[in-house]
Amino acid sequence: MASTQLLKRRVRSISNTKQITKAMELVAAARMRRVMEAAQKSRVYADAAAAILRRLSQTPESAQHPYFRPPASKGTLYVIFNSDRGLAGAYNANVFNTAARAFAQDNKAGITPRVIAFGRKGARHFSRGSNIELLGAYDNIEDDPDINVFAPVLETIAEGVEQAQFSTVSLIFTESVSTMVQQVRTVQLLPITSESQAEQASEAEAKQAAEFAFELEPDGEAVLDAALRLYFESALRRARVEAAASEHAMRMISMGNANRNAADLIDDLTLELNATRQAAITQEVAEIIGGAEAIT
Repeated sequence: MASTQLLKRRVRSISNTKQITKAMELVAAARMRRVMEAAQKSRVYADAAAAILRRLSQTPESAQHPYFRPPASKGTLYVIFNSDRGLAGAYNANVFNTAARAFAQDNKAGITPRVIAFGRKGARHFSRGSNIELLGAYDNIEDDPDINVFAPVLETIAEGVEQAQFSTVSLIFTESVSTMVQQVRTVQLLPITSESQAEQASEAEAKQAAEFAFELEPDGEAVLDAALRLYFESALRRARVEAAASEHAMRMISMGNANRNAADLIDDLTLELNATRQAAITQEVAEIIGGAEAIT
């Protein structure tokens, strides 16, 4: 049986750790609530941008735009969102596993996937990959960033499409379905074709596109370029905000579990400490009685 001093030190150490995890749980909960509101707004904005692009994809001008033409390359680009810090349960591991499955399919087809990583954990992980090419890594990005943060990513996409390095661009991020439910999603941004966009369109949108003809001013290319930039920026921002909300939610859950485990461990150690004290007292009483009997 451990000594009382050792048990006291263990209880004190676990109590100090519990205070830290409790504070982290409260901070994560506050940040999650704030980012959840931004995530809901970003979904509406991204859906509206996608709806605009779906309508424009039905115009004759879209057939001449490079982003709407049939793919000229089989290359793939993944923009992957991870966290800068740990202590968020399986948050990063889930993203890594989803990315690994996508990479395996590309490698099987003879394609070397290219990656842009957001988050220090992701940058460190993908920099060690042997069958991928890391094109960029960004960290210390705000939970709800300005869209200008994604300007380098848009330039990379534009250069890759123009040089036929890749034709498929996908986002991998964790979506916050609810406070307790987070799931990793893979969203394909490119290629953009009339058929694929039409499949995503609602019945009302499809009916409206069929009934109305659009005139693009000042010219079709300028309007499509602006709509595409809006489409990419809104999708990237939504992915980042969703990922941040999921990270805080999973960290809150993880720290909550740590608090409960610490409380259970403290209870067990307290019982053991009391039993040790009782055993020591019983032994001392027995020694006193034995000494008294020896004297008499």
